[in-house]
Amino acid sequence: MTEPADFEHDLATQVLIELYSEIPPPSKLVTGHFHSGGDYRVVRPDGVGSWYLLYTASGTGRYLLGDNKLMLRHGDVVLVRPGTPHDYGTVGTYWESWWAHFQPRREWHSWLSLPQAMPGLSYVRLTRSSETDRVVSAFDRLHRDAQRAGLSPTGDTSLNLLDRSVATELTMNGIEEVLLTAVASLRREIQHLDPRVHLVLEAITADPARPHTLTSLAGLAQVSVSRLAHLFKEQVGDSIMNVVLALRLQRAAELLGATDLTVAQIAAAVGFESPHYLTRQFTRRYGTPPTTHRQKSRTPELELY
Repeated sequence: MTEPADFEHDLATQVLIELYSEIPPPSKLVTGHFHSGGDYRVVRPDGVGSWYLLYTASGTGRYLLGDNKLMLRHGDVVLVRPGTPHDYGTVGTYWESWWAHFQPRREWHSWLSLPQAMPGLSYVRLTRSSETDRVVSAFDRLHRDAQRAGLSPTGDTSLNLLDRSVATELTMNGIEEVLLTAVASLRREIQHLDPRVHLVLEAITADPARPHTLTSLAGLAQVSVSRLAHLFKEQVGDSIMNVVLALRLQRAAELLGATDLTVAQIAAAVGFESPHYLTRQFTRRYGTPPTTHRQKSRTPELELY
């Protein structure tokens, strides 16, 4: 898409930017497609509680983190971890971007280890037209699936709960496709994860409820605890136990939405020592306690921009 010569930031667009400068709730799935003018900028010093996936389709943007600057151009995929400060916006007069705020599915964690351009921010540049076309198509479909959920201000609110749930899952499938396209592109250029790191990721992803410890996982990988901790953090971008915690919380969120198990039963099922500890960690991660999350999950939340 070429830069429109007569692009102007009208009042409606400015209101939209001001609205989205607010922090999205961690549990909410938010997607968007922006054609942004030169005055577009978002600053969130504390980041947000969700993952943020951003793709530049045309024009130029930039992401600042401390003294580091990353210029964003056609083909650039950026993945920002929860809690990473946000300071991004248009460079020049125009920037077209697709994006989504989301909480990852359990099985995605081995795909989230993209190269870090700066702390908390991963980056891949897609160079093949087959890859960039696929990502734009995936974002276009996931955004339309989100619109069909009927939960945007202009959407169809007549859909029943099942159809909204299906639309939410299709939206997540689109995000998964974008991530996998970036991973596949990357793996053509660099080596796979260290086999020992991959083994540990498979073990904790397959059964996060097990009483995993650094000692037991190091024994599985047949390396020292310190060596495994260093390798894992270097290649995945987070500590082993933080990933285990995230996987357990993700599984807890799934059970809250899909079952009528009590919080105590879910805590035991996903590997927490007590329901109180689950509630504390869950609220910190998702911004709401488990019971509130259960109520909201019965009516899926999507926002479109």
